[in-house]
Amino acid sequence: MAQIDMVMPQMGESIAEGTILKWLKSVGDKIERDETILEISTDKVDSEIPAPATGVIAKILVNGKAEKTEAQKPAEQAVAPAPAAPEAKPAAPAESGGEVAREGKRFYSPLVREIAKQENISMAELEAVPGTGENGRVTKKDILAYVEQRQGKPAAPAKPTPAPAPVAAPTSTAVRTAPAAPPAAPVVYAQDRVEIVPMDNMRRRIAEHMVMSKQTSPHVYSVSMCDMTKIVNYRERAKNKFEQNEGTKLTYTPFFIDAVVRAIKDFPLINSSIEGSNIHVKKFINIGVAVALENGLIVPVIKSADALNLVGLARATNDLANRARSKQLKPDEVQGGTFSITNMGSFGNLFGIPVINQPQVAILGIGAIRKTPVVIGEGIAIRDMVYLSLSYDHRIIDGSYGGQFLQRVVENLEAFESGK
Repeated sequence: MAQIDMVMPQMGESIAEGTILKWLKSVGDKIERDETILEISTDKVDSEIPAPATGVIAKILVNGKAEKTEAQKPAEQAVAPAPAAPEAKPAAPAESGGEVAREGKRFYSPLVREIAKQENISMAELEAVPGTGENGRVTKKDILAYVEQRQGKPAAPAKPTPAPAPVAAPTSTAVRTAPAAPPAAPVVYAQDRVEIVPMDNMRRRIAEHMVMSKQTSPHVYSVSMCDMTKIVNYRERAKNKFEQNEGTKLTYTPFFIDAVVRAIKDFPLINSSIEGSNIHVKKFINIGVAVALENGLIVPVIKSADALNLVGLARATNDLANRARSKQLKPDEVQGGTFSITNMGSFGNLFGIPVINQPQVAILGIGAIRKTPVVIGEGIAIRDMVYLSLSYDHRIIDGSYGGQFLQRVVENLEAFESGK
């Protein structure tokens, strides 16, 4: 029986660290090759990690309480019959945090240095933290214990401020300022009236990303109404045959992506990002499509969407959405988007105003398609209508440009011809 070190797989070029969310197996459990045994979360995506070989779990080195582990760092060891996959050589020390780097007199892991950075601990202060690791190295537990002890220190008494010199009151009418209102006392509820639910890893990432987007981009919005009758009628006629011939369902999403791609070619500034004081206009079109999950939202990216026809867009959309819901996406598949689409209409909402997916500069929101009485000429007809909203970055996209782009999307949808 050969012992095999299981290491965290390389999750993508820009992914160096992951967090173990949950172990699905315990020490002593029998496992089959490619059987999922744990879930790992990176800053891009949550993934299920399969076993590299058939065998028995011998030892778990990193726990499942959201502890971080580096790519190529041992996560556990499995006993598997020989011949098996060659033993993977760990590229980092056993302490969670990965490859260490020297700063000052001691070595510090990236995790320890990141915690110190977040807590505003200077290098001189870090040098004074006692370490319990090998050769006196500061471990994660050491730095966290120091932070807790540091926060508990009483604040140094403030130096008395000399009283200001008296100012003579003017002989004319004096203006009196109202005293500042005292801060409101925090509201305290009985424990049986409040449920405290900690954010999971995905919800924390979404929260941070949305706050950052609002702080980065001055959002401005445009809304248009679009007649989807031609597309609705075509889809109703063709969806069964389409699925039979192509092996995938025909949803409305590919039609919206196709209309967006063609509009971007006419308004290329929509497909850009801001880097410092420069505008980077992308010559490629990668469309991110938001997918709702049980505990959050993820935006997988259709790369080179401008090279795909309606069939290709349908296959790519369904494939990414299905794998997103089953946690089978790779980190690279949620990176590199140049424009995003989100469909709040799938929940019956008339329309919504989405937040820009940074570093992109615009995002399209799609509402519910509903039969609506519409004035056409001198008469009234029942048409399949949808509200489309565009959120865009006012640093580089003005209302006229954003409005024209949105209207071009509408025109592309309304001009759909089933024979194309």
